[in-house]
Amino acid sequence: GTGPFRLASWRRSSRIVLARNPGYRERFYDAEPAPDDAEGQAIRARFEGRRIPIVDEVEVSIIEEDQPMWLSFLNAEIDALASKYGPVPGNFVVQAMPGGQIAPNLAKRGIQGRQSVNPDIAITYFNMEDPVVGGYTPERVALRRAIGLAMDIEREIRIIRRGQAIPAQSNIVPYTTGYDPGFKSEAGDHDPARAMALLDLYGYVDRDGDGWREQPDGQPLELLKATQPEQIYRQFDELFRKNMEAVGIKVRFETGQWPEHLKKARAGKLQIWALGSSATSTDGQTALFRLHGLQAGSQNLARFRLPEFDALFDRMSQLPDGPEREALFLQAKKIGTAYMPYKPTVHRISTDLWHPWLIGYRRPTFWNEWWHL
Repeated sequence: GTGPFRLASWRRSSRIVLARNPGYRERFYDAEPAPDDAEGQAIRARFEGRRIPIVDEVEVSIIEEDQPMWLSFLNAEIDALASKYGPVPGNFVVQAMPGGQIAPNLAKRGIQGRQSVNPDIAITYFNMEDPVVGGYTPERVALRRAIGLAMDIEREIRIIRRGQAIPAQSNIVPYTTGYDPGFKSEAGDHDPARAMALLDLYGYVDRDGDGWREQPDGQPLELLKATQPEQIYRQFDELFRKNMEAVGIKVRFETGQWPEHLKKARAGKLQIWALGSSATSTDGQTALFRLHGLQAGSQNLARFRLPEFDALFDRMSQLPDGPEREALFLQAKKIGTAYMPYKPTVHRISTDLWHPWLIGYRRPTFWNEWWHL
C-alpha cells in the first residue's frame, strides 16, 4: 500500500501490528500551531523536520471489556488509552480524571491526561414519513417538539454518560463553520411542563382516563423506538421511557443490531432511533446533509423534505465562509429546531491518558489515527 504503515501481523479480535512502510513517500513533520499554543509549539520544536512516520511500529491491542482495558493501561501493558475507538472507558473516567484533573495517583507516575469535546453529535431522529410522528402539520410538529422537550439530556449526561458530554443545541458540531458555542435553542431545553402544554394545545390528550394520551383523531398514541441489546442502551431506554411517561406518552422498544437498524432506517422503516455522527472536516455544512431532501434514505435518515431548507442549503454551497454564510447557518439551525426531524442531544467528550514515555501525543480534532503523525 501507499500509507505510512503496512500490516506486519494480525490476530483476530486480539492484536494488530503495523510496521513502518519503507515505500512511504518522503514526508516531514511540519505543523503550524498558533503562536499562543504553548503545547503545540513545544511539540513542533521537538519534531519539526523529522521524517514521518516517526515511530517504526504500532501495536494495537483489541480489548473489548472495559476493566481489562483499564488494568492493561495501569499495568503499563499498553502505552495509551487514546484514540477514537479506545479512550478511557466511561466506567473509569471519574477514577482517572476526577473533576477534569488527572488523579493524584496517576500524576505521581507521570501519566498525563486530557479531556476533549469531540467534533460529533448524538441525535434522535423521527421518521418524517411515519404515520404517528412524521409529517409537517402543526400537530405533528408539536408532537416532535414535545418529545424533545420531555427528554432530560442533563440527566443523561450526568448519570449515563458520567459527565462525558455537553448538551447539543443544533445539528452543527463543534470546531466546524456554523457552530456557535453561545447559541441556545429549544433543542437544548428540558421542560416537561411546556411539553405537556404543547400536547394539550394540539389535541394529544387522555380521552379515556387510562393515564395515556391519544392522538388528536382519538387513535392510541404509542412511540416505537429502535434500540440495541447492549446494557448501555437499556439505561438510555429506561430514561427515555421515564421521560415520556412523565408527559403521558406510552413507548415501546424494537431491539436489533446496529447494522439491521441502519438498513431499516435508510428504507424508512423505523419510527425513532438514536445514533451518532462525527465530522470529518471543518465545514459545518456537511452536518446539514441530514436535512437535505435529496439525501433522504442516505444521510437524511429522517427523510426530511422542505423546499425552503433545500434552497437555503444550495445557496450556502455557493458562498465562501463569511457573515452571509453564517447567517444561512443560523437560519438552518432555526428550521431544524422548528420542525424537529432530529432531536440533537449531546456532543461527546473523550478522555485520553498516556504514559510519560509516549512523547508528543495530541488528539487530532478531525480524526486521523494519531500515530500517522
